[in-house]
Amino acid sequence: MRKLGRALGVEAMALYHHFPNRTALLDEVVAAIAPEPPAPTSDWRADLAELSRQYRDMVNAHPHLLPVLLSRPSRHERAAATQEAQYAALRQAGLHGSALLDAHRTWGSYVIGYLVVEQQGRIGAHASREWRPAVTVDAPITAELDRYQAARDWDQQFDIGLAMQFDAITALAAGPH
Repeated sequence: MRKLGRALGVEAMALYHHFPNRTALLDEVVAAIAPEPPAPTSDWRADLAELSRQYRDMVNAHPHLLPVLLSRPSRHERAAATQEAQYAALRQAGLHGSALLDAHRTWGSYVIGYLVVEQQGRIGAHASREWRPAVTVDAPITAELDRYQAARDWDQQFDIGLAMQFDAITALAAGPH
């Protein structure tokens, strides 16, 4: 709060005239940057891909807020509308009940996990290339795969992962649940 107060040119305690505590302030910051969910289409993959990209774009625009986003549930109106849009896309994919929740949690874990790795590669203490596994004679598969390590950019790899998630959702919807 002191750092924010200094940045705004006010005493930290002045912020408490507008927010009861640090948590409320952070909740408002997250609500202010959260995008409105897009209007649904008749294509659940396109809808869920767009929701995924919206979240990723938000984090990439405000990377230092990622720890805040990961440390608390978002309970603002846009978060609720976004979650409903995510559920609606998965319902349109043919999922219901616990299968829908399982798919939502797995897809969401992919998106969040990808963003954590991406942000470490973009702004973390180590450059993206430093995350590459060491190639040694004791790891022949790693050596074989090394030439592919930098073959895709962050956007391409994110979309490949989404496609894999969506294929798994399709398979889940086709099976018994």
